Formats: sequence, C-alpha cells, structure tokens
Amino acid sequence: MNRMDRVWRRFAASRSTALLRMAATTLAAVVVGGAAAVALATPASAATTTICKNQAVPAGYVVIAEGSSISCPYSFPNTWTITIPSTTTTTVMCKVSAVPTGFVVVAEGSSISCPYSYPNTWTIRKPSTTTSTVMCKVSAVPTGFVITAQGSSISCPYSYPNTWTIRTPSTTGTTVICSVSPVPAGYVVVGTGSSISCPYSYPNTKTIRLP
Repeated sequence: MNRMDRVWRRFAASRSTALLRMAATTLAAVVVGGAAAVALATPASAATTTICKNQAVPAGYVVIAEGSSISCPYSFPNTWTITIPSTTTTTVMCKVSAVPTGFVVVAEGSSISCPYSYPNTWTIRKPSTTTSTVMCKVSAVPTGFVITAQGSSISCPYSYPNTWTIRTPSTTGTTVICSVSPVPAGYVVVGTGSSISCPYSYPNTKTIRLP
C-alpha cells in the first residue's frame, strides 16, 4: 500500500466517524423535541404545567396565563399555563377558567398574562373553617358555609353591597345567619330575627342549630 492509499483510508475513516456522530446528535435532538411536545400537550403531575388550548382544562386546575408554542396547533397564543390553586393562601387565576368547587372569589384584577379586556383575573381562596371570610358575591357560597352579613369592597365587582361574610355554623350551639343564606344539611331553624348586617326587610335572619 503506497503513501497516498494510506492517507485516503485515514480520511475516509475519519469522515465516516464524523457522519455517525452527526446522525446520533440529530436523533437525540428529535427524541428530546418529541418528548417536549408530549410534555406540553399532556398535563404533568406537577402543580403547574402548560397545555395546548385545544385540550380541556383538567378538573381541579385553573388557568393562570396564556402563551404560544410551535408544538401546539392553531394561531398564537395557543397554550394555557394551568395550576392547582393553593388551599392555604390566595391564587390569581384568569377569568377564562371556572372557579373550582370549594373556592371563593375575594377580588378581581388585571394581568397582561391573561386574555380578554381588563379586569380579567379572579383572586380565589379556600374560605376559613375556623373564622369568617369575606367573599365577593360573584361566586357561589361553598357547601357547608352560611352567610352572616353583607358588605362592600372596591376589590369586588358590581354595585354595593357586593360582598358576603361567610363561616361554618357552630356544631355545639346556635348560629344566626342571614335569611338569604343556605341552611346546611343537618341543621334546623329554631328562630327568626332582624339585623342591619343582612339584606332585605325585617325579619331577615334565621337562627339555626343541629337538632
């Protein structure tokens, strides 16, 4: 084998190795890209994740932002960032998603991360089971809670009075609630009365207790 043949063989071997490395790198990129697309399209087990807008928001999650991704169909913005709302503090969510069962709205606001015109966000929380919670009238009173007063807040929408004060009723004695309040299952009405804290004409309160 002459010197030229040896040089040519070394060049060919080197070029084959480079091509194999390039192919391996490209395959790895495709695999990673595909995995990323799947992760984007399917909600993860983590509290916060991103999904394509063509999917339904999973039960228990709320939308906290919208965005764009080439991995999702349709025109931009075409993604939702979703999260499981906190059970110990407040969560700001876009109005585009429903308020989860058991949570109440405590304020409305505005965010460039959410769609539609301002105000376009709700601040939500789980009402306290040990003290009273002031909530905006725009959301439903959770099961097991009663209304003890109405009020007004610039943080809530609509004309005054636009808030409810809610709590869980006593399990050992009586609780005075506004007549407009739901009576929780298992409780009975043992009297009526009047209060300036409750809406409508007198008598506008009920006294309830467990039998």
